[in-house]
Amino acid sequence: MAAATSDRFVACPPDSAFLDAMAALAGGVCVVTALTSEGRPLGFTSTAVMSLSREPQLLAIGVGRGGRSLPALLGGRRFALNILHSGGEHVSRRFADRTADRFADLEWSAEERGGLPLLLAHSSYTVLCRVVRDLPAGDHHLIVAAVEDVVTGTGGPTALVHHDRRYHALGAA
Repeated sequence: MAAATSDRFVACPPDSAFLDAMAALAGGVCVVTALTSEGRPLGFTSTAVMSLSREPQLLAIGVGRGGRSLPALLGGRRFALNILHSGGEHVSRRFADRTADRFADLEWSAEERGGLPLLLAHSSYTVLCRVVRDLPAGDHHLIVAAVEDVVTGTGGPTALVHHDRRYHALGAA
């Protein structure tokens, strides 16, 4: 039996109810980093991340249609998913701020192969990814990516989680 699909949308609850429900969904805090077409580093904070497949190794991220991030991801076809460790709240806030020079005075390194910006000092792990699919989804795009490599950061097995509009540290800080 074929799966049913539709482009029609049903009536929705108020935005506030949806946002409250999504705030109750705890999410690991990540910073997605990539290079612009000019080779400049860019990045953004995201909790819209999921492990999608083990074989082949795939993950998915949600990316808003506005701004420079989506064109950079689709143009460069590669990005780094920096999974922030429990002490990374300041990094998350920096990359969520649209006005800040996000990489200024921040410890980061360039990946040897292609120069992707890596936030190893602020991450438990950094996952190097190659875009394999782009699906428009409302005011976002769902980016499906193949995992190229996993690099261990300096944060150990700790995590920064966002729940109920607040940050929470898991594991030893």
